[in-house]
Formats: sequence, C-alpha cells, structure tokens
Amino acid sequence: MSTTDTRRPAALHRPAVSPAPAVAVAPRFDMYMQIHKGLRSLMAATLVEVGRMDWQDPAERDATLARLGKLLDTCRGHLEHENQFVHTAIERRLPGAAGQTEADHLEHVAAIDQLRRHVDALRRASGEAAGEAALALYRDLAVFVAENFLHMQVEESRNNASLWAAYTDEELVEIHDALVASIPADEMAFLLGLMLPALAPAERAQMMLGMRSGMPAEAFAGVLAVAQQALSGRDWSKLSAALSTSERASSH
Repeated sequence: MSTTDTRRPAALHRPAVSPAPAVAVAPRFDMYMQIHKGLRSLMAATLVEVGRMDWQDPAERDATLARLGKLLDTCRGHLEHENQFVHTAIERRLPGAAGQTEADHLEHVAAIDQLRRHVDALRRASGEAAGEAALALYRDLAVFVAENFLHMQVEESRNNASLWAAYTDEELVEIHDALVASIPADEMAFLLGLMLPALAPAERAQMMLGMRSGMPAEAFAGVLAVAQQALSGRDWSKLSAALSTSERASSH
C-alpha cells in the first residue's frame, strides 16, 4: 500500500463487537450497614438535642444528658462487640488488617470518657459557667460524631473488603449471628428500635424477612411489636405489606 493510498486496512473495517453483557453479582453480606444506619441516626439526633438544650432548665438538662448517656453507652457496647467478633475474625485470617479501626476504637473510648467528664462538669455548674460547660460539651460531641462517621465509612469499605476476601457469606452470617446472640434481650430490643426507623423500606423488609425465617413465631411476634412501636404509620404499613406479600408468595 502506497503512502498516498487512503484505504484503511481490512482489520479496521471489521464491525464493532458488542461488549459481553455484564454479569450481575449478588451483593455480599454486610454486617455493618443496618447497625451503622441506626447509630448515625442516634448520633445526629443527640447532637442536635445537646446543641439546643436549655441548660438553665434542670429537668430539660437532665433529660438531654440522660439521652446523651444512652448514646455513649450504646457506642461503647458497639465497639466492644466489634472488637470481640468482627476484629477478631479479620485478624484471624488477615493479621493486621483491622489495625486502623482497632486504634480508632481506643481513641473512641478515651473520647467517651472525656464526654462523660463534660457531662459531670455541666451537672455541677451554674450560671454563666453552665453555659460554657454546655457549649464545651456540644463541641466535643460534634467532633466525636464526626470522627465516628468517618470511622464507620472505613469499616464499611476497608473492613468489609477484608471480611469479603477472607470469608464466605455463610461464615459472615455465622459471625454476625454469634455477635447478636451475645447481646442481652433488652439491649437488642433497643438496637432494633434504633435500626428499623433508620433503614430504607426495602432494607427494613429484607431484615425482617430474614428474622422471620430464622426465629420461632412467638419470638418474631415480639420483634413485630418493637417494629410497630418504633416506626411511623406510613413505614409500618409498608413493612406490613411487604411481609404479607412475601407470606402469600411462599404459600403458593
């Protein structure tokens, strides 16, 4: 072919080959998603409450600080559960892979202790000092919430990647179920009431369907009672419809 020949080589005239259709990959089991949505909701709501708290009203101050105490108890329990079950699982097969979140947890324990000291200082303070103590508490709580939001993102990305690389979904479900079984019934009811309103309707229905399939009917009735109390009327109607649809489909 001469340099003046404008014809293209035959290979360049080949018809374009359509790419192979993408193969749908089922999502992996994510043990972080549900509880983290609940925790984010509780953290955000508590931060707003502390920020607008009337520290000059002892009843309102004490009620708000009690809710903050519940948040701190919940966060402390959550990180202990993760240390015992999730981090242990990661380190068993990928030594060192949970190092960052383990270090974060130590910092969170120190931050929780510092927030409790702020609470004690506010309870003792009066007058202008009470306003200063309330603002110091609010600002440190805001930092704690911000750091936890970033920490949960690391867990949901990096730690999940480690778990998915090292374990099958069946093994992950076993780890998750062992963690849940270790939680006392009253604490589990509180966490359930925390998670359910924070989930999207499809996520909520999937969670409840999984619980229904793995629990005695009497125990699931108790879960339904918690759900009905925790959810708005609209969300409860959507959940009831999803459960009924699934039950009808399974009976055919």
